Amino acid sequence: MQYLQKQYIEVNWLIFYFIIITSWAFVFLMILASNSVEGVENFYGSDFLATLCQPIYKISDWPYAFLMWSIMGIAMMVPTIHPTLKTYDDLSNVNTVSNLGFASIIVGFIFIWIIFSVIASLMQVYFTQISLIKTDGIFINFIPSVTLLFLAALYQFSNLKKACLYRCRHPLLFFLNDWNGSVKTSFFVGLKVGFFCLGCCWLLMMLAFVGGVMNLGFMALATLVMIAEKLPVFGRYVTLPLSFLLLISGSIVVISNLI
Repeated sequence: MQYLQKQYIEVNWLIFYFIIITSWAFVFLMILASNSVEGVENFYGSDFLATLCQPIYKISDWPYAFLMWSIMGIAMMVPTIHPTLKTYDDLSNVNTVSNLGFASIIVGFIFIWIIFSVIASLMQVYFTQISLIKTDGIFINFIPSVTLLFLAALYQFSNLKKACLYRCRHPLLFFLNDWNGSVKTSFFVGLKVGFFCLGCCWLLMMLAFVGGVMNLGFMALATLVMIAEKLPVFGRYVTLPLSFLLLISGSIVVISNLI
C-alpha cells in the first residue's frame, strides 16, 4: 500500500511539471508562430497558435485574447503553488487522502486564474477599442503605465497584500479547517489558494499592459519574482526591494517621456 501511495505521489508531481512545461511550450510556440519564425510555419497547429497571439482589434477577437491570457496565467502562476503542493504531499504521508486530491488542488487553483483571464482579456479588448492600448496590448500613453507601476509598488505595502502573502507563505493554514483529504475539499483548497494568490499577484499580472502582453522576457521575470515572493523564508526579502524596483521603473518612464 505504501509503495502504491509513493507511486501516486510521483505521478502527481509529473503531472504538475507537465502542466508547467506544456503551458510554457505553448507560450513559446505562440510567440514564434506570431512572428512567422522560419521553421515554425510547418509545425502542426502553428496557424492556430499564431491566431491566439494576434493583435486584438474588436470584441470578436475576445476568445483569442481569453485563451492567450489563460495559457499565460497557467504558465506563470502554477509554478508558484509548489509550497502548497509540497505541504499536501507531506500531509498525505500521515493522513488518508484521495489519490486525486493533488490534481484537485491544481484544478481549483487554475479555475481562479481562468476567471482572472476572462476579466483581463475583456479589459484588453475594451482598452483597445477606446485607444488606451495598442493592438499588442501595451499602453499607448505613458501615464497609465506609470500609474500602474506606482500602484503596484504601493500595493506591496498594503495590508491586503501582506495578508495574502502570509497565507501563501504558510500553506499549512489552507488545510487546517474543513480539509479531510477528499477530492471535493482539496478542490476548495485549490480555490482558496488561487484566491489568495490572486490577491498577491493581480497587479503584477496587470503589468503585462506595461511590459507587453505575451512578452516572453516580462513573463519569465514576473514568474520568477512571484515564485520568490511566496517562498516561506526567502520571500520576505523580496517584497520591499520589488516595491522600490517598481517605483524606480515608474520614475524612469516619467523622466524618459518628459525629457
